[in-house]
Amino acid sequence: MFMSSDKEKNTSKIETLIGEGCSIIGCLKGENLLKINGYLEGNIIWQDDIILGSSAQCMGDIICKNAYISGKVQGNVTCDGILTIENTGQIYGDISIKNIVIKEGGSLEGKCSITK
Repeated sequence: MFMSSDKEKNTSKIETLIGEGCSIIGCLKGENLLKINGYLEGNIIWQDDIILGSSAQCMGDIICKNAYISGKVQGNVTCDGILTIENTGQIYGDISIKNIVIKEGGSLEGKCSITK
C-alpha cells in the first residue's frame, strides 16, 4: 500500500503521469501509482493508488485502492482503502470507502458509505 506523510507524496514511484497541460476524454484503466495534474473526462478504474494534484479535474467516477485528492472530482469515488481529501480537494459525488481523511479546507458534497 502506498503510504504518505502529511507533506508531498513520494512521487518517485509514479508509473503513470497525466501532466497539467494534458486533457483526456475517455476511460482510464490500469495499475501502479497514477498521478493526475491535468483534466480527465471519463471514469478511472485503477488497481492501485491515485493522486490528483491541486490543478487536476476529473469529471467521472473513480474506483481505486487509495486516493489522495487535492484537485476537483465531479463523480463518485470508491476506494478499497483510504480516501484522503487534502486541504484544496473537492469531491462532488457519493463516496464508498473503507477509511476517510478530510483535511481542513477539503470538501465533500455527497453521500458517504463506509465499508468493512
